[in-house]
Amino acid sequence: MTENNQALSLRVNTLNNKINKKDKEISNLTKMINDLKETINYWKLKFTKVINFLHKKLHTWYEKDDKYLDVVNDMYESNILNEEDIQDLDLNIKEKDDFEI
Repeated sequence: MTENNQALSLRVNTLNNKINKKDKEISNLTKMINDLKETINYWKLKFTKVINFLHKKLHTWYEKDDKYLDVVNDMYESNILNEEDIQDLDLNIKEKDDFEI
């Protein structure tokens, strides 16, 4: 019976070691996920600020002269904006024909 107890004890110790290793792996992966989430949120905030800045700038130019149309056309031709994006910019003052889309 002692041999069985020793074998069982060895088996339990082996399983506990495997569980501890997996727990450490899970902990490391969880930290990596949280770091990635923080990085994504950081860049999301930066891009949101850039988009808001550009939107304001474009509308300011729109009121002054045709620079706005030039920039929007350049962005469209560079595949930064698509037709839906242009509609979202609320360009109802100018005619759609003013765009090269």
